[in-house]
Amino acid sequence: MKDLVTVKDRLELVGGGYAVLALEAGKSMKEPVHIEGFFSAVCRERGKIVPGTRREGFNIWSFTGREYLARLMSYAVYGIPNTPARNDRIRYIGFGIGVTPEVSSVSHLVSPIAYDASSGGLFLAELAIPTYPFQTTGSYGTAVRYTREFSETELSTSGTVTLTEAGLFTDGSPTSSPIPFTPGTRDVSLDEAVNQAPAGYKSFEPLKKTQNFVLQTAWEVRL
Repeated sequence: MKDLVTVKDRLELVGGGYAVLALEAGKSMKEPVHIEGFFSAVCRERGKIVPGTRREGFNIWSFTGREYLARLMSYAVYGIPNTPARNDRIRYIGFGIGVTPEVSSVSHLVSPIAYDASSGGLFLAELAIPTYPFQTTGSYGTAVRYTREFSETELSTSGTVTLTEAGLFTDGSPTSSPIPFTPGTRDVSLDEAVNQAPAGYKSFEPLKKTQNFVLQTAWEVRL
């Protein structure tokens, strides 16, 4: 595992104008909240796994992703109705052929590629409706799984492509107006790919995707 996001709380109770109790981050916490992301991908040809094409491992949850979660838990305004700080949701996955260290400061894929050549090239592919692997009666559990299957001609739009990186993205754009991160405003085109910051990022050993293979991907986030 290369990266683990640890969320540590600070509780401060104020009385008479001064702090009477403060739990400093990392000092008095017994159970910090962990967020783990696990990425997997495999190619199949006529339904059978192509030997040597399985890639999997823990991923980086970026600063962009951490900021997203912090605002997702919060309101911007209390009122009728209440206004959430963020309304967008994880909806897209994108791939690239570049290489960069898995660090939380990653701000975009190094060399993003189009998964679909139509409309000038589309970078971000829509994920399937997520599932909840630990779901039980009356509970969704504490994990969510995002998946996408790319057809033979997706990603490898003009022949064999060597994939080395992937990112998980929300559907809200930070520059949408008048409200940033309005759902559905993310630009999914290849032209804007280097301006798209992933919530999760994964680099992996080169994976050749040909027009004979489908690529099955899964991205699981556990809390």
